[in-house]
Amino acid sequence: MIGSIEFNGMTILPESKADDVSGQIDLNVWILPGVNKIKVKGLRKKKEDEIAPRIQAILYLGQKGQFPDEGQKISGYEWKEGEETQRKLPFEEEISFTPTEIPPSELWKIAEEIQWNADDKEKIQKLIADLYNGFQKKDEKKLLQLMEFRTKEFARARYISPDEEIKDLNKGVKSILKSVGGKLDKLELGDLQFQLIADKKVISVLTKTGKSPIESKKIGFSVPLFLSKIQGEWVISR
Repeated sequence: MIGSIEFNGMTILPESKADDVSGQIDLNVWILPGVNKIKVKGLRKKKEDEIAPRIQAILYLGQKGQFPDEGQKISGYEWKEGEETQRKLPFEEEISFTPTEIPPSELWKIAEEIQWNADDKEKIQKLIADLYNGFQKKDEKKLLQLMEFRTKEFARARYISPDEEIKDLNKGVKSILKSVGGKLDKLELGDLQFQLIADKKVISVLTKTGKSPIESKKIGFSVPLFLSKIQGEWVISR
């Protein structure tokens, strides 16, 4: 089966020609207040497939230390083997659900609904350039400043002390700069693509090839870029 899975507009599993593609992601920071949406696309069956197409997208609520599938099933979609006669390809299924509680987050309270314009594009390009230069010039202070909001949000969503997580960020930045500082691939700001996700509260930034614009192919390092607008200013939010 060749298909894809999205959660609130964010791609979790992209279309792939590889066999037995699977993946999982910590969705704590992506669960919205109100209605959330899982979108599953079944595009086509690989010619060499002998068994029925199969695709699954399941959201579990788990406790610390549990494997993903040991938690409580909240929502999802499953197309199992033997059900090929009940659905034809291609198909698109959207499953909506409203969680009874959501992980702590400040972003959903304060982020503006993004109204895209040329000024926003310029500001985003500058933020990305600042982040890129922080890695290239090994500027710890700049990197800590740019990543502070995101780090605190991840801590809240995982029920960890934000202050403790900032301390870990300090150590992490020092470690990362030892291996990748000054070694990133050339930044191509003219090659960016923007996608609104998470109820228009977040924008995903990728290159036209679907990669992060901040990466080192040789080292295997990349920085996911999810930005939000708060009080007129752009921040790295996820």
